[in-house]
Amino acid sequence: MRQSVVAAFVLMGIVTYLPRCLPLVGLSRVRLPRLVEDALRYVGIAVMAALVAPDLAATWGQPPWGLGPRLAAAVPAAIVALWTRNMAWTVVVGVAAYALLLRGVPLG
Repeated sequence: MRQSVVAAFVLMGIVTYLPRCLPLVGLSRVRLPRLVEDALRYVGIAVMAALVAPDLAATWGQPPWGLGPRLAAAVPAAIVALWTRNMAWTVVVGVAAYALLLRGVPLG
């Protein structure tokens, strides 16, 4: 491998690593106001919802029940998530429900 290619890989690694590392190192000792800390707890949930919602809505209007298989599988997964508060069980139920719906097995 040529030295220029290796140098490019190293520089790309540094360029992608620094913007992620510097805020963590620089702000690790900064104490945020309680209101900001409380609000930041919901950032992960909001990002996940923003990523998942368009995919769930993409099959709207299709069977089963006009929800589409993705959104229909999300219903039992959401119920398990609210009931158990366990991410592993939520994923297992969601994947199983989606697989069953793709095979044509009705859930209800």
